[in-house]
Amino acid sequence: MYFSALLLQPVGPKATPGVAAPDTTTTTQQQPAQSGQSSQQGGSMWVMMAPILVVMVVMLFMNRSQRKREAEVRSKLRKGERVVSQSGLVGELVDMDDRLARVKIAPGTTVQMLVSTISPYEAAASKADDGLKDLKDAKAAAKK
Repeated sequence: MYFSALLLQPVGPKATPGVAAPDTTTTTQQQPAQSGQSSQQGGSMWVMMAPILVVMVVMLFMNRSQRKREAEVRSKLRKGERVVSQSGLVGELVDMDDRLARVKIAPGTTVQMLVSTISPYEAAASKADDGLKDLKDAKAAAKK
């Protein structure tokens, strides 16, 4: 904020080498003009900050609605369903509370994960299957 105030301050003319600089003492006529400029600088700061504040408020509401949707999807998860973590581990949901979920990733291997990192596997699997079908179709077309 201090840096932007420095950029907006009026700058006098540069002195020519070898020429005496004019006297820059302030008079009573110059003082009201300077006080008006400082109030304009404060107003321009708010004008510059307004779009940033609007964007921050919009992002806050978007983040809140996204969290609600994710929580709704996680609340529909039941024991025995296949889940995938953000790190890519796929397993069967064994138990889930408000914060932690136990997921069986192999026979005899159960891991604890944060509930916020898991999602249903079917959504991720359908996207991967679509990509594999396109790849198989492309390979079949290339062989012909």
